[in-house]
Amino acid sequence: MAPMKSQILSKKLVKPSTPTPRHLHKLKLSIMDQLIPLTNLNMIFYYSPGEKSRERCVELEKSLSDTLTKFYPLAGRLAVEDLLVDCTDEGVEFSEAQVCGRIADFVHGGSMAGQLDQFLPWECGADPATAPLAAVQINLFDCGGIVVGVRVSHKVADAFSIITFVNAWATANKTSIKKVFSPSFSLGSLFPTSNLLPKNPPPSGKNGVKIVTKRFFFSRVAIQSLVAAAGASGSVSQGAALTALLWKALIGAARSEHGHLRPSLLVYPINLRGNIGISIPGNSFGNFSMLLMERCMPEKGKMKLNDLAGSIGNAVRETDPKKTSNADDLCVMVRESFGEARREKMHNKRADVHLCASWCGLPLYEADFGWGKPVWVSSSNKYEVIHLIENRCGDGVDAWVSLYENDMAEFERDQDILAFSSQQS
Repeated sequence: MAPMKSQILSKKLVKPSTPTPRHLHKLKLSIMDQLIPLTNLNMIFYYSPGEKSRERCVELEKSLSDTLTKFYPLAGRLAVEDLLVDCTDEGVEFSEAQVCGRIADFVHGGSMAGQLDQFLPWECGADPATAPLAAVQINLFDCGGIVVGVRVSHKVADAFSIITFVNAWATANKTSIKKVFSPSFSLGSLFPTSNLLPKNPPPSGKNGVKIVTKRFFFSRVAIQSLVAAAGASGSVSQGAALTALLWKALIGAARSEHGHLRPSLLVYPINLRGNIGISIPGNSFGNFSMLLMERCMPEKGKMKLNDLAGSIGNAVRETDPKKTSNADDLCVMVRESFGEARREKMHNKRADVHLCASWCGLPLYEADFGWGKPVWVSSSNKYEVIHLIENRCGDGVDAWVSLYENDMAEFERDQDILAFSSQQS
């Protein structure tokens, strides 16, 4: 498929339609927000062709402004040193782009490597104190299709919160802002920050080596085959089997780079909403997760698919946040989970740390702006991570893999990846 050309037509800041009250100008970050590095979460929503796409941009800008009255922290700016958000209505970046081509050719046609980034608003400023916390880009295809790219600072929101925001924006655009319920911003008070925590280090990378994102699709049949290959029926979950396969391929890519097997650590976040013994508002906005980490040591020789899947399953079963009896205990558990991953990433240069986050089960396909639900949802990133996203029909999972180019070349040659992923692009 020939590369699609995209041109930015306009860019502006959209502010809440009514000013945020003065008593809400300072929003404290929670300890979970404090532990999150200064990275972004990116989601891309694809919509089938329709009429009057340019008029839709005007509608989307207005409904976004209305939605920000309820999600006002996203229009603020991060005060890193003060561990809070200044909710003074600086605005969310809103861009409009024209894409030469048909959306069907993109969704269904060939290789997409290197083309996802054009749908996202990347250049939002390097200084977190002045950069918008959220940015959206409305991509208009010649055929009338629309792609909505959303970027939000991970410092103030997790995947659940971002989806809540996008779905609220869609509701406001389709019906009315009166149909949108206000989220709760109480996590900073329930789980306060700590002055004893070390500062998050700047992201590290390989000089001169580019991150690329590729999609690997695993059908329901392929995942069932994976479960059978990973262990006895019923002993390994589908999520553990798929994650183990991806981890095994990452281990192989690291072996090719270093010339030998190294200790490998898999880090994957779990959403704490509904999984703890503490009562919090169900519509809580912000980061509310902890990290699970599993190790694979070469000297122990347990690096087969069933070994990795079994260790992931055991880690999930042995970690039960519902056992926590109060907020203080939960804060300790969360702090220790992030601290262990940080120490390994920053100080253990003889080990490889891999991040895999599952967005399966989240309402990614509910964002109907008035012209139907998205036909597809994807992600693209500037750091090493794997995001797992169910397809719209629920009969398979897309693994959106972001790796350095040399690692990706080894990853996609992995025999199990080739055997079980029926489509890659």
